[in-house]
Amino acid sequence: MNIREFAFNLQKLYEEMGQTFSAHQAKLGLSCPSGCGQCCLNPDVDASLMEMIPLALKIYDEGKLEEWLERLESNTISHCLIYQDQGGRKGFCGSYQERPSLCRMFGVSGYLDKNEKVTLSICKLLKQDFPEETQKALTQNDSATPILRDWSLHLSTLHPDLIHKRMPINEALKEALEKIALYAKYHEI
Repeated sequence: MNIREFAFNLQKLYEEMGQTFSAHQAKLGLSCPSGCGQCCLNPDVDASLMEMIPLALKIYDEGKLEEWLERLESNTISHCLIYQDQGGRKGFCGSYQERPSLCRMFGVSGYLDKNEKVTLSICKLLKQDFPEETQKALTQNDSATPILRDWSLHLSTLHPDLIHKRMPINEALKEALEKIALYAKYHEI
């Protein structure tokens, strides 16, 4: 499989993932407020090299690969460099279509506790802004809750070796850009 085909398949899975998590959030009345990008400012946001391939290809196609590699090399900011800060609690992803899985699953998602019971993980700002909806969501036992682990397993079917090593998002983007640069040396992209 070539790199474009791989990125296309990943994007298809990303679209399904994003729709699933967004629909669940809307159903619970806990959708992310328009323009909120606080999660993007968290220095602990991570990704795998694989998840950043679509964005790296976009940057390559725009002819900005070297510019981004230099930017990432000299970066002193700990949050995602793709984030477009608008001040206060406002901002947005500068490459929303290519954002990695964590960014698609964040907000409201399910995980399995030690007893394999579905438990909700809800953004602290959603909890703060929508306390009634949050309480209602936490008391429901919704079998349709999308589970983080399940979607991570879907991703691992595309390329198990590239998904498991998680790193800070800017580092993952840098590695993906380096991989695209190397790939472009030996293959037609």
